[in-house]
Amino acid sequence: MKIESLKISAYHISENISLKQFKADFTGDLLYSSSSELFYSVGEGGFLYLFNYGVAAFAGMSDVESTRVLSLIKEYSQNIIDEDFFDDYILKSGDVSRPAYGFDEITVSEITPDVIKIVMLNLAQSVALDYYSKAADVLLESVNRFADKLEKTGRMGISKKNMLKFVGKTLNSKNRIIDNLYIFDVPDIVWDSKYLDEIHTGLIRVFDLKSRFKEVQASFKNIEENLAIFIEVHQHKMSNILEWIIIILILIEVVDLFITKIF
Repeated sequence: MKIESLKISAYHISENISLKQFKADFTGDLLYSSSSELFYSVGEGGFLYLFNYGVAAFAGMSDVESTRVLSLIKEYSQNIIDEDFFDDYILKSGDVSRPAYGFDEITVSEITPDVIKIVMLNLAQSVALDYYSKAADVLLESVNRFADKLEKTGRMGISKKNMLKFVGKTLNSKNRIIDNLYIFDVPDIVWDSKYLDEIHTGLIRVFDLKSRFKEVQASFKNIEENLAIFIEVHQHKMSNILEWIIIILILIEVVDLFITKIF
């Protein structure tokens, strides 16, 4: 039966999903699998697309069924995200020779599993970018607070240990973006299909993925540059403390020698 319309939803639910464990337990019809993705056919006309970076995408599934599967996925997830990061998109079929993009929807000549997969992939990456963009904003706000305090008081009000932990958190977030998002990679299924490639390229443009990705990268670069300066300030402070300790020790030695000579 020809599919006329399909609702696609994507949720960023955690920082990581253990795909290997989920694959071993889930009973859906597995259409594609890799170390970073699982693509299932579920029930009558439903699809589930899982990504190891913590996003689950659904197509043709009721809200009740999606909620049930989401609860199951969380059992295989690490570092669940409290805030909601999700989006919906409508996939329609119509009498068109080329993909037609409207507000929150795309119309194609025929809805196939490959078309569904391409739309789910791009929507998942869009939702992931929302999450990483928010994470970058939160880190940047912290950096700005350190800078403001440094300007007003000459101190940052954070220990070196906590500063290094903050640096580690920043680097981990940046590395997850680079490792997990495939915005500049072409999915294997579009290589042999000009039509699928056109859909994929169009969705990248519609979701503005490339410029959003570059904005997040720029934010993390700004954060790293500020942190490098903060660490240098900490090191300079520790160097000054060490110098004063050495001066004090020398003075103690001089006083001790002076007392010894006199008495």
